[in-house]
Amino acid sequence: MSPVEVSTKPLQLPALDLFLDPHYPKPFAFVSHAHADHFARHDTILCSPQTAHLLHKRFNVASSRLQPLAFNSPLEHHGHLLRLLPAGHIFGSAMLHVTRTDGHATLLYTGDYKLRESLTADTAQLLQADTLIMETTFGLPHYVFPRRSKIESDILNFVHATLDDGDTPILLGYSLGKAQEALAILHEHNLPTLAHKNVHQMSQACFDAGSPFPVPELFTGPVPPGHTLVAPPNAVRSKQIRALKNRRLAMLSGWALNPGAQYRYQTDAAFPLSDHADYPELLETVKRVQPQSIITIHGSTREFATTLRQHGYDAWSIQGDDQIELDFQQPESSTTPPQKKLPQPKTEISQLSDLIEAIASASSRLRKITLLADHLRELPDPLLTHTTAFLSHRLLPDNQPLALGSALIRQALLQATNAPLARYRQISNQTADSARTTRLLLEQIPIFNPSTSLSTLHELAQLFHQIASTTGSLDKTTLLAHTLTRLHPRDAELLIKLLTGDLRAG
Repeated sequence: MSPVEVSTKPLQLPALDLFLDPHYPKPFAFVSHAHADHFARHDTILCSPQTAHLLHKRFNVASSRLQPLAFNSPLEHHGHLLRLLPAGHIFGSAMLHVTRTDGHATLLYTGDYKLRESLTADTAQLLQADTLIMETTFGLPHYVFPRRSKIESDILNFVHATLDDGDTPILLGYSLGKAQEALAILHEHNLPTLAHKNVHQMSQACFDAGSPFPVPELFTGPVPPGHTLVAPPNAVRSKQIRALKNRRLAMLSGWALNPGAQYRYQTDAAFPLSDHADYPELLETVKRVQPQSIITIHGSTREFATTLRQHGYDAWSIQGDDQIELDFQQPESSTTPPQKKLPQPKTEISQLSDLIEAIASASSRLRKITLLADHLRELPDPLLTHTTAFLSHRLLPDNQPLALGSALIRQALLQATNAPLARYRQISNQTADSARTTRLLLEQIPIFNPSTSLSTLHELAQLFHQIASTTGSLDKTTLLAHTLTRLHPRDAELLIKLLTGDLRAG
């Protein structure tokens, strides 16, 4: 019996004319959940009813494009039976199970998933399949999450200790997913909460689609005593949150397992509350599905496929790099820029890049001041105004920050380069720096067009106004992706530093 045919570039099932979570618009696509990095404006979208509602509310997708399918309700399509199964990732997330009616070959595509129970997502349901396409975000042996009760206890202890000291606890998590999980934990323990506007909107959409948890009060200003604020990570630089005195921040992320995570996130604490499967769950998935062949996608694809082959499975990374046995710490590392550097034109933007790199590399504070003073002294007034504003992270006249979230920056970079998500994550996990990741990926996949390049600081200032006036994350993503094609990789690194407010120049 031949297996269900799979094509990996991009990921699709050719016999069904069906693409799986593609990053770019397709005629017919399965969208596993409503996170931006798994969505594009496809002609027809197969998804769960809950995800359909979220896509409509979050991205204004027309109902005519949505083809919702209830969990465990078979749909016949091109000689195959399609069935959606709960994925346990976030509210409404789904796996796709396919059975060919002629021969009964089967396939399971997990999308993002976890096996652990949660308060806001249906517990994942696995079915046997001959072919398994599985995400492996945490596909390394040291990624083992603590018991859920332990994570919840640690979060609650942080909240209570902060409140007892008269301070404001702020829990940071993606506006769709971990934010609702955090709100549900607080609700179950009768702790008063406020929700940032993005979290509030997504919580309302989840509630309207059937989530049992009530929508918390909207955060509009000061946080009353005894309340906890739940907000997305990129909101910490907003005026509202920066105005809060005596606040304590806690990041909710599976990457909190990494040493020094709270210092990387610049928070007071970090808790490994994750909506992905950890390493033992990945192994458990394979054991329960009993596949004949496995394709690993996202994260540590090569490493986990190697582990599975050592256990006797026919497993291969979607990247097709399983035979590459290079040590990532050697000069051949995948994050090392190509030796042939792309020539960089001398422009106002490149001069600012030079200045920031020189300041960052200077160990002496006096040397940093001298470098800065010497540079500013030679600038004409208009250029001086832009330079001092950018170095002070005043990107707009009203000092409103433009801190774009890491998910939007990642999606823009993927859109600009057409790079696989696994390739991005391979670099990102090693650099832990979105600006550095941007530069390295753009050096490896050259897209810079000098004939349309940005060159002046005035053009950068205009860009910041464009970003501020652009509504909707998809439109912002497209704008940023187009901009990245017009910047030398080194200048693109500077742009991301400015947008995230993290120059790292001391």
